[in-house]
Order: sequence, then C-alpha cells, then structure tokens
Amino acid sequence: MANTTPILIASGQYVFRDALTADNARSPVDIAAEAARVALASANAASSLVEHIDTIAFIRGFIDSIPGGAGPFGVSNNIPRSLANRIGANPRSAIYGREGGHSPQRFVNEFAEKIAAGEMSMGLIAGAEATGIMKQALKSGLALDWSETVDGELDDRGCHLLFTSHEVNHGITFPTQVYPLFENAWRVRHGLSETAHRRLAAELFAKFSNVAAQNPYSQFPLARSADFLNEVATDNYWVARPYTKWMVAQDAVNQGAALLMCSVDKAIELGVPESQWVYLHSYADVDDRWVSERPDLAVSETMNLSLNAVLSSVDKTIDQIDIMDIYSCFPIAVLAACEAMGLDWTTDKPLTVTGGLPFFGGPGNSYSTNAIASLTDMLRAKPESYGLITANGGFLSKQSVGVYSAQPPVKPCHNADPSLQAKFDALPVCELTEQAEGDGVIETYTVVYNRGVANLGIVVGRFEDGRRFLANTAVGDAHTLLAMTTEDEVIGRKVRVSHDAGKNTFTLIND
Repeated sequence: MANTTPILIASGQYVFRDALTADNARSPVDIAAEAARVALASANAASSLVEHIDTIAFIRGFIDSIPGGAGPFGVSNNIPRSLANRIGANPRSAIYGREGGHSPQRFVNEFAEKIAAGEMSMGLIAGAEATGIMKQALKSGLALDWSETVDGELDDRGCHLLFTSHEVNHGITFPTQVYPLFENAWRVRHGLSETAHRRLAAELFAKFSNVAAQNPYSQFPLARSADFLNEVATDNYWVARPYTKWMVAQDAVNQGAALLMCSVDKAIELGVPESQWVYLHSYADVDDRWVSERPDLAVSETMNLSLNAVLSSVDKTIDQIDIMDIYSCFPIAVLAACEAMGLDWTTDKPLTVTGGLPFFGGPGNSYSTNAIASLTDMLRAKPESYGLITANGGFLSKQSVGVYSAQPPVKPCHNADPSLQAKFDALPVCELTEQAEGDGVIETYTVVYNRGVANLGIVVGRFEDGRRFLANTAVGDAHTLLAMTTEDEVIGRKVRVSHDAGKNTFTLIND
C-alpha cells in the first residue's frame, strides 16, 4: 500500500558574517541557495535529491511585502527559479509567497496536503534576507546589482495591505507602532504598570537572548541580561513605548533557511534514512481582521483558536510539548501565545529554539523557516519528543501553527480544524467611528520616538456609547507628549477628540 504520509527530510541554515566587499555581497537568493545546499546535503540520501524537487516556494522578501516596494539593488523577476538555477533544480512549480511571518509554517501545511494527496513529489521551502548587507552597502557606497531575468512559470501570490487607509492616517502602519498598542492593553489587563511590565518583558527576553548566544546561526550571538534590556540607554534607546531597541525584531540580518519535504515512499525510494524523518502531525491556519476592528486588543483570538485546536487534535497539553518556538517579534507575541495555551511565561522550558527575532535575528517573513529548521534538527536528536511552531504574520494578523515529531502520527497529518476561519469570522467586530468628535477614554496607546525624542502619540479610545476611535497628538503638542511619557498611567485617561481633514487629534482632559 502506498505511503504518502508527508515528512520533512532535510533542513539547512546559513548566516553571512564576513566583512562585506563588492565580490562577496550575497543577495537574498544567494543566501537562500547556501541554506538549500546545506539542507540537501543534510538528508544523507543514497541518491541525488535535487532533480526530484518539483516545487519550490520562496518566502516573500520583506522589502517586497508592501505593494510597490522595491530594493535599491534590483531583484530577480522570478526569485524561486533563480534559486532553482543556483542549486541545479528544475521544478514544475515555482511559488513566490504572500507577505507575513506566518508564511513558512503555512507553506509546510500546504505542502503536506499536496504530498499526502499525491499532487507533489518533493517540495523545497526557502527564504532569506540580506538587509544587513544592503544597509552596509548603501552606507559604504557599494554599487550592487541583484537584478536577474529568468524564464519560466511563476505563481506570484502577491502582497496585500495589512491596514486600512484610516489606520495609516493615524500611524497604525509599522510593527513598532502597532504592537505597543497590544502590549500596553495586555499589561493593563493584567494589572501591571509600565515599569513592572518592562521588567517582565526584560526577564522574558533575557532567556531568549541566552539561547541566541549559543546558536551558531544567530546574527547577534551575545547574551544580554534582563538588567540591560530593562534599562533605557544609548545602545538600548526608546523606539515606541514600552519598547526599546532590543525589545523588537532586528531586521539588519543576512540569514537564510531551507526545508525539504516529500512522502515516506519518496524518502524510501531515494534512500533517505529514517533517522532524518520528521512528521507534521497537525496544523492550523486562521487570519484576524483589521486592528481597529478587534474588540479586545489585549487578546489574540486567532492564537486562542489555532493553538488550542492543534493541541487538542493531537491530544496533547502544552506541558507535553518538549520543544517549541513561539514567534517573538515583540514580547506581546510570546505573552499572548503563552496565555492562549495556559503556559506560564516564567517556565524554565525554553520558549524558542533559535533565540528569537530580537537576538537570533528577524529575517523578514522567513524567520520561522529558521525556527522549523532548528526544531526539526532537535527532534531528530530527541525522537521521542514533540515540538510546536507558532508563526505570526502582520500585526498578530495571521497565525499558522504546527505540531511535529520524529514519531509517526497515530492519526495521519491533518488540519486540526478546517472550520477555524469560519468560527473566527463569526466573532463580534468592534464599531469604529472615523470622524471622531467628543470626549472619550484611552483604551490603549503608544508614544513613538525619533532619535530619542518623543514625536507622536497614538491612542485607541472609546466613547461612552462603546464606539472606538483612533487619534494622534497634534503637531507641536509637546504638552500632551510630555504627559504621556511622565504620568504613571495613561490608559483610562479622558481625552477630547476632534476631526479635521481625515485625521483625529486628541488632548488630555484634566479632572
């Protein structure tokens, strides 16, 4: 009887650390190719694998994740086929993915379905970023050319906005300006002051930093203490409250990773030893709505649904998961996931296999490719264990989750709950008023900094009738910015909101 059970048979990672020159300035495709070669060699197959790759999926580059975005040095017109050319593959299908850090796990889920259905023989998932090289080249005046023209079919799944025009008008655009809104809402929900929360986040991320310091593929392999992370200093400056530099994902990296998947039958045919096989047991995908439409910004309902569905479908509690990587672009991504699973964030069990996006490095949408590669390596070394990946895209907007083990699944690899999206879509939506006028209360907020100086206050608030509004400090309103950065608590403060030319501004009301 045919065995089309999907397995991961190989994984590879690569980090560029050399002093940059015009001759060695690797593009993202070059870096991904290095990782793919490592993956192909690591399979320890009796036969060559590369000619059996019939599908390549490349994780969309970060700079290409906003419509119209373009890098300064050009790019291939067909990135997955450029990768194929570098490693000697000739895939039938070439896919360039959508935006979002959920993409690596979602591709694993998609490939597993296609392999199980007999629609794919062998698939390669790869991603890389060379943002560090790009920034250094621009700074030093190196003229690089990463443009290529490659023939062949391409399934370009495009990039899509993660925000509305009204959100853009009020600064809800960049991750460092949106995640603080979730973070501050979460801390108040848990009765924490900003000081207490920053200490909590520093202790959490110091553990991540310790893991990164031991990881040979880390871009920033230096252990940073909780005291360092908690202190606002020249090398740990304010980005947006409550975040300083080392509380956020670091994008100036040169990292890549690759995963190779096929069926059990294909692995046997090509002589891939069983010690290389890692099974995806269960998975889940669910997408959130616009930030301004979410009723409770302190909670991720998509995390609640996806994580609990996956754990339940394999009859496991989080305490029975031995190895995990919780997506860690910001502390709230970890804290919200822990809360969803009923896991105490102070656990001694590591919550990352890489060291996390602020310390291992944040290679754009592709971080979880590295996480899955690290996880599968660890599961091969501990074949009785179970592992969990949480992959997050956008502003806690898209969740993809997978449970893995070197043990064959009792129940064939499966979608934990195909109705998850419908269940989420049935949840309430917050009513937003775009032309806001009147007195309301701050629901959550952040203050954005530029070169250490507070220059923008962003609030999400509610009117007495429950309608939500977005608002900013007016240009030049130093008084309100000062109050927002010096008062013990801003959430719950009364504000007066006015609307003009498509934008709401606010001032604090003194009782």
